[in-house]
Amino acid sequence: MPTQPKVSVVIPTIEEQAVFRIIKDIRNLLGKDTEIIIVDKSSEAYYRRLVNEGVTVIRQKDRGVERAIMHGLLAAHGKILANIDGDGTHDVHALLDAVKMIETDKADLVLGNRLDSLEKGSMTLYIKTGNKMLSWLFSRMHHVKVHDILVGLFAMRRSAFDEVKNIEPYRAGNVTTYAIEFADRGYRISEVPVKYYKRSEGKSKLSRYKFSYALQAGANIIRLARDYSPLLVFGLIGMILLISGFVLGAFVLWNFLHTGLFNEVGRALLAFMLVVLGLLSIFVGVILDLLLEIERKLNR
Repeated sequence: MPTQPKVSVVIPTIEEQAVFRIIKDIRNLLGKDTEIIIVDKSSEAYYRRLVNEGVTVIRQKDRGVERAIMHGLLAAHGKILANIDGDGTHDVHALLDAVKMIETDKADLVLGNRLDSLEKGSMTLYIKTGNKMLSWLFSRMHHVKVHDILVGLFAMRRSAFDEVKNIEPYRAGNVTTYAIEFADRGYRISEVPVKYYKRSEGKSKLSRYKFSYALQAGANIIRLARDYSPLLVFGLIGMILLISGFVLGAFVLWNFLHTGLFNEVGRALLAFMLVVLGLLSIFVGVILDLLLEIERKLNR
């Protein structure tokens, strides 16, 4: 009976030539007994080349890199599960650092952090800015400091993954889904620096969809914050509405005191409505938070 591999590495790919170099680098760094799983959506000729490398190849039938990653992780047998993009942009050495952190019990999920080690021209300014904004949003809403929430390199403990493996991978989920689910379950999340290079060949399969991909990831962060901490989201919305209502109401009062005319009835009603909606939103958040707390206690 074959022994369980220590590490399984998933690589999603569509005709990426860099994969063959990545396979060799992984074996050199993590050992020849490392399980390598390629989730492929390419031509028959490319598929045969992968099979000849002696790796496990899964033919992806659906769409999306987040689903490709999930297919690979579900098929993996390792005690530590990892992922790296197949385009050659991430330095494979960071995988070794991430695996060591899991092995030494310093973390349950380790993300790469590309933003301090970017090769010139490897990441456009708008993508870098968007990534920082999403990482800030994740850090604030889920109380874990993360710098690069959309990174394509990560490693996780199998026992932690087993808790979330039945969750449907959300669009633009990628590592964001796992980070959110792990953070809200109290698992330890850490980071390792990873050098990030320009693509040496071909074009990114996400290049046409990066803006919508980022929007979907942001929506996912907010949606799960709503599910796990509704008071945070509804309370924030309520406070914005309350402040808007008070500001608009103060403007109406100021105008009335200076003109002596009550000709701002429409604005006054709008201000009142915003205040009411703000209070209602906070009330909904409190009720949902209480119900969630009761459910957690009943499930303990």
